[in-house]
Amino acid sequence: MDNMMFGRLLRAARQRSLMTMEGLAEASGVSGRAISDMERGQSLPRPSTLSVLMDALALDDEERRRLTRAATRRTTRTVAVPRQLPPDLMVFRGRTTALAEIHRCAEPVRAPGGHTVIAAIAGMAGIGKTTLAVHWAHQVADRFPDGQLYADCRGFDTTGSPLDPGEALGGFLHALGVPNGDIPATTEQRGILFRERTASRQLIVVLDNVRDSAQVRPLLPGSAESLTLVTSRNQLSGLAAVEGASVLTLDVWTPDEACAALAARIGERRCRAEPEAAAELVALCGRLPLAVAVIGAQLGATPRLPLRLAVAELRATRPRLDGLTTDDQRVDVRAAFACSYRTLDEATARFFRRLALHPGPVVSMEAAAALAAVELPQARRRLRALTAAGLISRDADGHHVLHDLVRAYGSELADQAGGVAE
Repeated sequence: MDNMMFGRLLRAARQRSLMTMEGLAEASGVSGRAISDMERGQSLPRPSTLSVLMDALALDDEERRRLTRAATRRTTRTVAVPRQLPPDLMVFRGRTTALAEIHRCAEPVRAPGGHTVIAAIAGMAGIGKTTLAVHWAHQVADRFPDGQLYADCRGFDTTGSPLDPGEALGGFLHALGVPNGDIPATTEQRGILFRERTASRQLIVVLDNVRDSAQVRPLLPGSAESLTLVTSRNQLSGLAAVEGASVLTLDVWTPDEACAALAARIGERRCRAEPEAAAELVALCGRLPLAVAVIGAQLGATPRLPLRLAVAELRATRPRLDGLTTDDQRVDVRAAFACSYRTLDEATARFFRRLALHPGPVVSMEAAAALAAVELPQARRRLRALTAAGLISRDADGHHVLHDLVRAYGSELADQAGGVAE
């Protein structure tokens, strides 16, 4: 650590102790000028001076250890510039409106006022949140010369529990050049050090697949010149209300975007040869990016199969989601929906199963209440929970909408549970 790092740590410790510079000088016997020089990175203290400063500040063992290490490491280190973004997809297509909206959300970065900027992309499973976030981050990476940090927060994941914020902070600190021995043990202390190390940096921090707002808060950088980009199936209303995050809710592709994405995967010539079949394929996928990607992979493996036969096969497949399965649970449509479903409490899960039996994708609150045999206040709470989990959305008229594939998934669950009689 260099002089500036020691100065930032000393200033932060003094402020946490609610002491002015003059108060610390009086309590420690160290001159105010000497303390000012240390906090501005102009000098480092002798061991005896450091000891009386730490006594005056009543620091705990962890804080003492960090200040001591900072004061005794006088060599200048090369500043680490992390490059943690996953690769951008060659087959990325469309999302012009969404990209423009994220650009708008990011405009306040480095604007007068010094506020932390958080942009969040919310939406159902398989809608393409991660792909969009990574693509945009690559586009603007040169605006953030101090690097990019990325964490898969595993908020909705088939392979394990959500990522602990302390673990994520440990990875971030290591990427920022903090030696393992200097990384604190607790999440709180790691968060303090992370904010200190990012206070003067221009970074993009991508927090992917987060469970809720609470998982995000410890991972926010300490600089108004950095941007935090979050993706989640959760609507993150708490992050918007408290931290002022801008939330973009992502919808399915337009018909043209979906066809362009399919063509990027199987070839323009193949789609141009059977344009109607290509359009029907993406429609059967509900224009959901994950489903289109699965179909694209299947067709890519069978380059001679006419698209019209692929349409007939998918249309005849029962249950429908069997036609969109893969041997990788991370890109299996049914498995993606199941990750959201497993976050529901039993009453909301039952409500969802009954809702899926509605004959169409659009349902009013009154119809949902009648279908689930509950009172309106309870239906309202269940619908909010399903919206927060990304299993339903709302249209311009305020009605609740189940994506065709989500409704197919819910119908499967209802059949397994006994249908209307459950």
